[in-house]
Amino acid sequence: MATASGPSDFRGFDLVRRGYDRGQVDGFLAALETGQAPAQPPRFKIVWRGYDREQVEAHVRGLLGRA
Repeated sequence: MATASGPSDFRGFDLVRRGYDRGQVDGFLAALETGQAPAQPPRFKIVWRGYDREQVEAHVRGLLGRA
């Protein structure tokens, strides 16, 4: 299970029946690492077998300093 404690503690997101599109989330996180991400995260698509939405939102808030 993922936590918002920090990037070094990050272990990934749980997969859920309906969650955020994994490709979109992974792309945003990669862009964030390189400083090329927009200031606000995109509205991720909801798909079957996606990332847990609460975990993604908590992690992104933590990375953007909005915890």
